[in-house]
Amino acid sequence: MKKLIKITAVVMALLMCCAVFASCGGGKGGDSGSADNSVAGETKTWGNITVLVPDGMNFKGGNVLDEKDPDVVNLSKKDNATNYILITINDDEEGAKSGLDSTKDANKGSKETTFEAGKKWTAVTYEYSGSPAFQAYAEFDGRYAVIQSFGFATDDETTTAVLSSLKVKAAK
Repeated sequence: MKKLIKITAVVMALLMCCAVFASCGGGKGGDSGSADNSVAGETKTWGNITVLVPDGMNFKGGNVLDEKDPDVVNLSKKDNATNYILITINDDEEGAKSGLDSTKDANKGSKETTFEAGKKWTAVTYEYSGSPAFQAYAEFDGRYAVIQSFGFATDDETTTAVLSSLKVKAAK
């Protein structure tokens, strides 16, 4: 439940502070490469998360509540920071599921779905101000990656490349 509150606070802060995220870059190095040949970028690691950062996107680890949180990474478009993919690692499947329920309840016309991107993802998709948005989760060896995204659809090539590349360190 504590993680759910943090996730909700991060999303609200992200929408209000997108300019801050857009101006931040970098993180702990990584290898060049791409999980999907059609999306070029660089693989980077922050804390417990390794992910493809597509060309034209910023990479920021941590969140406004804890800039050193090893279980949070934000990818945002350099030219439009409101288009983002937020990755949060959760140790509790119930928290991941309840986040989807909250998203579904809060967004008229939302739909439950599943999709494949390296793993099987359970998601709630919706449209906000004419743009696609979704929240999804998948299991990674007993931990759960929760994705919140605006400006990218679940079948977008950027979404597929990013989520297919995602690696999560096991809990200690």
